Amino acid sequence: MLSSARSLFRASKTAELPRVASLRDLYKSGVTPRAGQLVMIFGQTGSGKSTFILHYLNEMNVPSILYSADTDAQDSISRLGAMRTGWTVDQVSDAISNGAADYISDQVYDSKIQWCWDSSPTLQDIVDELDAYVELNDAYPRVIVVDNLMNVEAETDDEQGGLRLVLKELHRLAHETGITVFLLHHAREEGDPLLPSGRDKLKGKASELPEVILSVSLDQVRQLFHIAAVKVRSGKSDPTGNTYVSLKADPARAMFSAYDPPQYSVSYQGRTESW
Repeated sequence: MLSSARSLFRASKTAELPRVASLRDLYKSGVTPRAGQLVMIFGQTGSGKSTFILHYLNEMNVPSILYSADTDAQDSISRLGAMRTGWTVDQVSDAISNGAADYISDQVYDSKIQWCWDSSPTLQDIVDELDAYVELNDAYPRVIVVDNLMNVEAETDDEQGGLRLVLKELHRLAHETGITVFLLHHAREEGDPLLPSGRDKLKGKASELPEVILSVSLDQVRQLFHIAAVKVRSGKSDPTGNTYVSLKADPARAMFSAYDPPQYSVSYQGRTESW
């Protein structure tokens, strides 16, 4: 049995993360990522998951470590620079390449994201980076992002066993430290890529340990980003991915915002109805 003091300490490590305006409808659906959780975000190639998680970190503005194994430094900083300036990602990238790097640096200077661009980190690499962060800041970060699961070297020849080991250790890390760990992962290339995949499309049977699993997709023509809660351990979810919320997406500027569907109306016998 836990004492009151220990129970209070444990509860403090499960506080909700700061809310961001673009996720208004996700919160309304009952999904509220919390401290000490392992949260998985997955989608097919091109679903926008890496850009989305960077947007989320930028908007929360909390101390974070982003292990960006799937995206190089130029692309990562260009996306963050676009979020901070309103320029397109290409404009920011060109500015960096053509002598305006100092201006972009000024725009991202106060970001609380610490980056690690190792293309194939081991679990020990992740721990070492976290230890270095604590040594420098005398505190844990609020959030860790691992982008993505397939890039983490589990140092075993058994791929399925390796994935499970990485999941188990990141789950333990989240619970023991109170850090929210976001883990990005791939969906199998099946079904409509414009709509979120069902939980059964997760690669490698990786659904057991995360407390929350979000399936995402990007419709570039309609400029909509969809998020489906396919697993929420303490709330409602739809494992098929058919129930989702939408964000307005501007891929060129790496931006997302809350989406208000258009309202249609018709007048009939002097009465106007909208839907």
